[in-house]
Amino acid sequence: MPRDADIVVIGAGIVGAATARALAGYAGTVLLLEQFELGHTRGSSHGTSRIFRLNYPDARFVRMALGADGEWRRLESECGERLIERAGCLDLGPVARETERALAACGARYETLSADEVRARWPLRLDEGQTAVYQPDGGVTRADRAHAALVAGAVAGGVELREQTPVRALALDRGEVRVATDGAELTARAVVVTAGAWSPRLLGTAGIDLAVVPTRETVVYLDVPSAGEVPPLIDYDARPAAGEGGIDRVGQSAYALAAPGVGLKAGLHHSGPVTDPDDEPTPTAAIADWVSEWAVRRYVDVGERLGAETCLYTNTADEGFVLERHGRVVIGSACSGHGFKFAPVVGRTLAALALEAAD
Repeated sequence: MPRDADIVVIGAGIVGAATARALAGYAGTVLLLEQFELGHTRGSSHGTSRIFRLNYPDARFVRMALGADGEWRRLESECGERLIERAGCLDLGPVARETERALAACGARYETLSADEVRARWPLRLDEGQTAVYQPDGGVTRADRAHAALVAGAVAGGVELREQTPVRALALDRGEVRVATDGAELTARAVVVTAGAWSPRLLGTAGIDLAVVPTRETVVYLDVPSAGEVPPLIDYDARPAAGEGGIDRVGQSAYALAAPGVGLKAGLHHSGPVTDPDDEPTPTAAIADWVSEWAVRRYVDVGERLGAETCLYTNTADEGFVLERHGRVVIGSACSGHGFKFAPVVGRTLAALALEAAD
């Protein structure tokens, strides 16, 4: 019986799109399936911006970000569009010391700035005695445009995109994988699951356990006229006290970045509740309020709150990524809320695993 495809990529968020683009030009047939429409707001890849940074306290992630930087620059050259606005990136707080060491170990540029030096460069308020680590190669990824560029590259390279095609189950058969969609069944030599928070349920139908926890994070948008002038900011000094304002999970750090066409985007990293991805995407009011108050303390020209939305995180215990192969099924999931920037290198890795699986 002929197969419907050689490789099926399930989930057309940023990782699925990057994987499909990495498979462009493959001699076999590649399908990219998306359960909703491209650009939907229920998952992890929507919106106009994400932080791009080399700033990590772990040299492994610094090296990976350096690799991703090169891939993004190549994609920009191919599509003729700037996808990352290079404003740099600022870290505040105790983790910044570890970031300094990791950046130095990888030969990446950085500066350590005093509160006065930060205030002299940008319309920010730092506490007396605070220092910041500034890395100039970071900035703001234009998320919607980056995603569109990856999808366009995949389609131009022969990948077939099918939207509004939810996958309900996988079944492993001799030499193939059966992919059950609504009203149809596809067969493929290999499948790549990049379905984000929906991945554990789908993989479970094939007897594969993915030990991750989906959470629903709240993102706030604020009217800040200077947002485009200020580097993305990660503030490890800023977290609520346990139970403050009704916040159950205090998170790891506050963060903010420009959202092109909107204003300032801000959040409290890893503070959202455990969730079912099919639940209504409702922001947590207490987190939105706390984040808005934090932004007023840090930025000099904060206006009204423009709105709030949610973003799904698919979390592992150590915030590492799951990039692995189980026979003819490849898993690309669990970006733990910081995977967007790595999409081109993750996609390349998953594509290589898929080609092995389809062989």
